[in-house]
Amino acid sequence: MSGSLRIEIWSDIACPWCYLGKRHLEEALERFDGDVEPEVIWRSFQLQPDAPRFGEPGAGEPTGEYLTRERGYPPEQLAESQARLTAMAAAVGLDYHLELGKVANTFDAHALHHAAARQGLGDAMVERLFKAQHVEGLRLDDPAVLSALAAEIGLEGDAAVPTEADRAGVVSDLEEARGIGVNGVPFFVFDRRLAVSGAQPANVLLGAIEQALGADAPA
Repeated sequence: MSGSLRIEIWSDIACPWCYLGKRHLEEALERFDGDVEPEVIWRSFQLQPDAPRFGEPGAGEPTGEYLTRERGYPPEQLAESQARLTAMAAAVGLDYHLELGKVANTFDAHALHHAAARQGLGDAMVERLFKAQHVEGLRLDDPAVLSALAAEIGLEGDAAVPTEADRAGVVSDLEEARGIGVNGVPFFVFDRRLAVSGAQPANVLLGAIEQALGADAPA
C-alpha cells in the first residue's frame, strides 16, 4: 500500500464526542501498517454559532443549566448521558468532568487553532483546547485563558494572536461544512473520497483509512 492520505476532521472544541473521536483516530493510526504517512487536518465547526461571546449575557453559564433551560433536557437525563459518555472517555484514557462545562462561543478558540496550525502546532493546540474544555472546565471564550493555553504549547506574543486570515479560515471551514452537508461532529473525511460521521470506534476508522487508500474507493 503506497501513496498519500489526507484526513480532515470537522469538529467543535465544545463537543465531548469530538475529543473521544480524536482518541479513536489516534488508535486507528497507531494500528495502521501502511507505508504512507497520513496528514491529519482539523477543520472548524460550531454546534452553537449563536452562543454568547465573552462578556455577553449568558456567556460562562454552566452548560448543564443552559441545556436544561434552552434545550429542554431533564437534569436527570442529562446527568445519565454525561455519566455514560464519561465512562466511554475513561476507556480511552480521558478524565472527563463534563459537569464543569461552561457555555462559550468557540469561534475565537477555533481562530487560535488556525494560528497554531499555521505554525505547525495545530494538533497540540486542538488537544490542549479539548482538555481545557472537557477535563478542566475552563472558559474557551476568555481571551486570558486562550493566551495561557497558547503559551503552554509554545505560542507567545504575536504568534498567539489570530490574524484576519486565521479568522477567515474558520469562516471558510464553516462554509465548507455546510456545502458538504456536515450537520454533526466529529465528521471525518478521507482524501475527499469517503466520509465517516460520529465518534466511531478505531476499527471503523482504520477500515475507512484502508478503503480510502484502495483503488476501489468511491469518489
